[in-house]
Amino acid sequence: MKLTKVFEGACKIANFRQLKLIVFVLAIMMSIGTFAQKEKVIKNFWHAKVWLKDGTTDSGYIRNGHSTVCVYDETVVLNNLDGLFSKNRTHATKDIDSMYIWYDTEPDKVLISHAVPVYYYYGNETPMEYGYPSMCYVLYQSKNVTIYEAWDLYLGDFYLYKTPDMQYAKALFRKGKKLTEKRRATLCDEFQNYSIIKNYIKSIHKDKLKDDPVSFFLLIDKVLGSEKKDRR
Repeated sequence: MKLTKVFEGACKIANFRQLKLIVFVLAIMMSIGTFAQKEKVIKNFWHAKVWLKDGTTDSGYIRNGHSTVCVYDETVVLNNLDGLFSKNRTHATKDIDSMYIWYDTEPDKVLISHAVPVYYYYGNETPMEYGYPSMCYVLYQSKNVTIYEAWDLYLGDFYLYKTPDMQYAKALFRKGKKLTEKRRATLCDEFQNYSIIKNYIKSIHKDKLKDDPVSFFLLIDKVLGSEKKDRR
């Protein structure tokens, strides 16, 4: 569930502007890693720092039931793990602005998470809307779109996208899975107003999104950016 591998290959397909964005994000992650390295080291536990909407922060080790924070979790539970009777501290996702998480043994691989409303829909299934924001991990971000990865231990991780004017982050496809014809059709419906994106979805091999999701993310960004320019 580590996002850093997704950046591999991006340098091969991104133009100079997009490459600068990716390098900038990685630079932020490295600087955060320097901060993280100053903390004590406990192996195999996610370390987190949470920024709350009231301007305060909290940090500790994630102690949600599955030792990480998934898309369906309504809270983030932290504990310093500094003693036998150290207490948990619970923060509702609705009170969280953002969160950084990392392993102490890999302080340079920091994941950035935002609390965002999620609209989860596949095929003809009933759309799932949680009654609270979900912690989703930032994979790619520009002024046109943010691509998130949501962790789901039961159904599998999946990617979402959200533009600045969207109320919800909407599911795109499952990570590491082949594109089914059913999902191909519903993705075409999702982007029916964008012929370039729609034609791309229609034409790609079923393994394309599994092997190279970044190309699709960059295409969404480019098309949405072009549309904004045309409106001016």
